[in-house]
Amino acid sequence: MINEEQKRGENSCDDPREMNVRFGKRLGLRFRSLRTRLAVGALFGVLLVLWATTLVLGYFLRDEMQATLSAQQFSVVTLLADEVDRSVSERMRALKAVAAGIDATKLTRVELLDAELRHQEVLHTLFNWGVLVTDRSGMALISLPDVLGRRGVNYLDVEAVRETLEGGRSVVGAALIGKTTHQPVVPMIVPIRGANGEVIGSVIGLTNLALPNFLDEIGANRFGREGGYLLTDPRQRIFIAATDKSRVMKPGPPPGLNPVYDRYLAGYEGSGLARSSRGVVELSSSRRVPSAGWLMQAVLPAEEAFAPIYRLQWRVLGVSMVLTVLAGTVAWWWLRRQLQPLGEAAELLGRMRDGVIPRQPLPVRRDDEIGELAGAFNGLLSAILEGESRAAEHTFNQRLRGIVAQIPGLVFQYRVGADGAHSLPFASDAIRDLCGVEPAALTGCAAALHALIHPDDLPGFMAALRESAAHLAPWRMECRLNHPRRGVRWMRIDALPEAGEGGVVTWQGFATDITAAKETESELRIAAATFETQEGIFITDVNKRIVRVNQAFTAMTGYSAAEAIGQTPSLLRSGRHSTEFYRHLYEGLARDGFWQGEIWNRRKSGEVFVEWVTISAVRDGRGQVTHYVAAFSDITERRKAEEKIHQLAFYDPLTQLPNRRLFHDRLDQALAASARTRSHGALMFLDLDGFKGLNDSYGHVIGDELLVEVAHRLTRSVRETDTVARLGGDEFVVILENLDEAGCDAAARVAEKLRQVLAEPYRLSVPGIGADVTHRCSASIGVCPFLGHAETRDELIKRADIAMYQAKAAGRNAIRFYMESPG
Repeated sequence: MINEEQKRGENSCDDPREMNVRFGKRLGLRFRSLRTRLAVGALFGVLLVLWATTLVLGYFLRDEMQATLSAQQFSVVTLLADEVDRSVSERMRALKAVAAGIDATKLTRVELLDAELRHQEVLHTLFNWGVLVTDRSGMALISLPDVLGRRGVNYLDVEAVRETLEGGRSVVGAALIGKTTHQPVVPMIVPIRGANGEVIGSVIGLTNLALPNFLDEIGANRFGREGGYLLTDPRQRIFIAATDKSRVMKPGPPPGLNPVYDRYLAGYEGSGLARSSRGVVELSSSRRVPSAGWLMQAVLPAEEAFAPIYRLQWRVLGVSMVLTVLAGTVAWWWLRRQLQPLGEAAELLGRMRDGVIPRQPLPVRRDDEIGELAGAFNGLLSAILEGESRAAEHTFNQRLRGIVAQIPGLVFQYRVGADGAHSLPFASDAIRDLCGVEPAALTGCAAALHALIHPDDLPGFMAALRESAAHLAPWRMECRLNHPRRGVRWMRIDALPEAGEGGVVTWQGFATDITAAKETESELRIAAATFETQEGIFITDVNKRIVRVNQAFTAMTGYSAAEAIGQTPSLLRSGRHSTEFYRHLYEGLARDGFWQGEIWNRRKSGEVFVEWVTISAVRDGRGQVTHYVAAFSDITERRKAEEKIHQLAFYDPLTQLPNRRLFHDRLDQALAASARTRSHGALMFLDLDGFKGLNDSYGHVIGDELLVEVAHRLTRSVRETDTVARLGGDEFVVILENLDEAGCDAAARVAEKLRQVLAEPYRLSVPGIGADVTHRCSASIGVCPFLGHAETRDELIKRADIAMYQAKAAGRNAIRFYMESPG
């Protein structure tokens, strides 16, 4: 028996190389089995779908974010382009009004014209580099201010000036360096026309780009942290305004270098992504300024624009990596679990066959592959159960450690010994990633961990630990760690204490990295601060009930948040808009998801004001509207300024009567109405007799007072449907409409009435002497009747002027009708 046992023992100690060969053969058989191939195929399919989903999701997220950013950027550029267009148009209208008040006579009387322009305060406000008036040859007759020394300089060689003088068009010229001041300027030029419409000169308004000007609002803003705005002159490919002042009057990218920039110059309005001339990939948007032909552009580095999506992609990639590892681990464990009983059974049978272990009966548990081995396991049930118990315990321990290792956080034990020493008897492998230290380095002493805690947070860390130990209360806190590679990280700790013998306290706990949550919290605070802008903002739900307002809303409307929330925007209605207006507004908002325009609203105090409103619809992931956001600004003062410009353009500043430009328009309308209704009318040309003597005796101030009184008398003496206008100096005209069939008789009666009214004495205050002066003044009146378009406007004015001179020749204080000369 001893010899047989010894032989069996000797046979059990086979050569290791032979054992490896046998194991390799068994392993090869396993991987050739159907179960193994199915498991590997399923794992491969899951991983393929997982990574494909990750890549496609990243692509669509980036594409969607680019579209959203482009729309937001283009919206901002559109607002800025409209604002620049309004400013340029406002200045061109002012120049046209000045040009309309200049005729050939005024161009020859330069000193009087110079004095008149000096009182045009609006021009000096609108053009920071002054105003020029040139004659037909481009010679500067007037230059304001005088200190710039531009008077007498010929500007015909300037392309924009030449285009206006030769073509008769109002032009916003290209940015250039001034001939005399050598400053970067943008000229705005309108023609001066003579009585027959020919160009006899020009008015030039100059904006110095090197001084504060109306384009500085562009430079006062930034788009994002690193982005900005550009205003480009496409004719010269140069920047005339920019957030970065160093780029003003500098050329843009040469053709072919930036294809998106070239598309903008070719007329494209929209957004694009390209590498700039500075080598930076930028997201840009462009909108043309119609009145000047400039391009309003906004640029934002792609790195900043897509920073959130990059962070999200990295997070998705991290989650995919974790899921990949988890899926591989589960598949490996499942495969090992499925094959383990069969392998163990085969191995035990072989060992029992070789006599390494005693043979014992095996129970037959099921009719399968393992059941076929029941004969080999018979008699070995006790040993098999014990072996399975040990294997199960080992598998459980490995599984538990594997699960803990995959948890996205740190599982730990923290202990404070009887001697006050701090240590971490156990820490999961996640501590390497979260804290940058090895678990073994903290087993005996936690000093390495304490060294990583932010100095400002370490006292609170220790105090919270002592408080938890004293009351055996949960240990919960947040602190910062100086990670060796990842910088400052925020950690949240949750642990429960257990008291041991000798004053030992052990905490079982969990720690997580909450840096991303802290950053999100910071972003939310920034978003809340952004909401409180200078513009009034209110947000409504889908039922148009106000759910939130900012401080600017309260400041502009007078309604507090408590008063506005729960109400509808009709709270602000002024009653100036019809139901049809609001119907069109809501239809446009439903169709486009966006609406902007002017609305007259009423403050809580009852004051009516005009505002510029932009309303946007907010949609959820399914495309359903959830909220509306309205941002508005008070433009009441701007509207008043526009009305003042209109007054200057069409009315005489002294008498407030229509000027020559408005008179021509009224006369054209009267002629058209007469032709349409076949009603008679008459044009009267009035000139004061002896007005120059009054000016010479008492000065222009007393003369102006007389002209104002004449205007009042004329206006009171005619019907509201008639027109009284001042053409300049002491010349007035009156348009009579809708006279009866005896038009000449009616015109004669009105003319006689006006002659008598104007001949009445005038009580005038003479400055400097402290007394009033009685002055008598008569008027010579020329009358020209009209019916329809028998005569042109200019011919009718000429005839009335001739009749007035006939009244002068007849001894003044007389009325004469125009009579055709014999033959």
